Amino acid sequence: MIIRKLHLLFFLTFSNFVLAEYDLNLLDTGERTPITSPISTYNEVENSYPDPFLNDEIIFTIDGDNYQSYAAEILTPGQIEMFKTYPDSFKMNIYPSRRSCAVPPEVINLTVGNAELIDEGEGLIGVVGSIPFPKPTEALHHVWNHILRYRGVDIYGSSPFYIINADGSSTYGAGEAIAKNYWNPFVRNDKGLQGMIMSKVTHPPRLADASVLVIESLNALKTPRRAWAYNPGTRRVRRAPDIAYDYKPSANQGLTTTDQFDGFNGAKDRYEWTFIGTQKRLMPYNAYKFHETKIEDILTPYHVNQDYLRYELVTVNVVQADLKPDKRHILPHRTMYFDLDSHNMLVEETFDGKKEIMAYREFPIINFYDQPMCLSVHSATYDFASRRYQLSNVRSIDIPKIQWRLSEPHEEKIFTPEGLKRFAR
Repeated sequence: MIIRKLHLLFFLTFSNFVLAEYDLNLLDTGERTPITSPISTYNEVENSYPDPFLNDEIIFTIDGDNYQSYAAEILTPGQIEMFKTYPDSFKMNIYPSRRSCAVPPEVINLTVGNAELIDEGEGLIGVVGSIPFPKPTEALHHVWNHILRYRGVDIYGSSPFYIINADGSSTYGAGEAIAKNYWNPFVRNDKGLQGMIMSKVTHPPRLADASVLVIESLNALKTPRRAWAYNPGTRRVRRAPDIAYDYKPSANQGLTTTDQFDGFNGAKDRYEWTFIGTQKRLMPYNAYKFHETKIEDILTPYHVNQDYLRYELVTVNVVQADLKPDKRHILPHRTMYFDLDSHNMLVEETFDGKKEIMAYREFPIINFYDQPMCLSVHSATYDFASRRYQLSNVRSIDIPKIQWRLSEPHEEKIFTPEGLKRFAR
């Protein structure tokens, strides 16, 4: 009996090893198949993006029992920590790789690769309405490609955010925003701007109508971020120079900083940036199932319901940010994983001064193929010390659809302190 058990144990161990190796060879063919137009089941009236890969089956699942078999090859330190912290619930369903990301033809036509870094990487020249570095070679090339990736032109949207505590209790908030980004002709026509955005809180009631206006330039050294805040209590607009770097908005309960919005944004001068290299890692990708699910089914203790996420073996460009000795930031070390095709940040990991991991962040993307463009359907921040997580910028079936291109674009005069007051009310 003992011999039979030993034989069985050997078989299972060996099979697991072989399975991991065999499955990895099946995951990614390297073939890119961008979706450049809506699929046949898409209805532009409905807030729905049907899954173009609905018939794909799970190849295998990584969980708390078997993650060590895959760790060295295709998992990130943050993912490994998630398995260690939540061995009974965290899992990753692995699907075939589908390189579906695409951009409109005009984006491709505008991209000529003439951009140059200036002012220690804080500014760009030679770029007007294009992906700045189609063949990136430096760390900040990847960061700038992410910041200036195509995200629509004139935008209006609303989205909720949630903070789930370790005991299962939660905090709900919501807001709405309008923006003209880098791809808007007004912004890119020799104005030296990254974009303009106004956002306001709509929930909870105690914070309702609190609003912010941010105008971002293409050179944070020469023209730092300009920001204003509207306080509904005083009904006054004031300059808000603190809305940058590691400023923590009160609604976030300390889980994320201002420069973590959209993965990374703002000035880069507090870090030394290093390009680690190109790697293949399991990343949250083609998250259509998440988008087509009601938020009430997604929120679970410790982390989102992993049944609604899809992971694929993705080629990523890995960038490391280390705090300069003479600078201050509450996040001393950060590792960022950028999608090779879309330039989206897919994962970020933050570490303390001893390089112990603090938090793991995911940005699962889909191709909004009516545009087309790839953006995240949420950002999830998992804090290991408190065992809380924050889910923000959520896009799902029961949240109003973002208006990417308005038939009547927002007037430029809206993006002023006086316009902020009108927007808030």
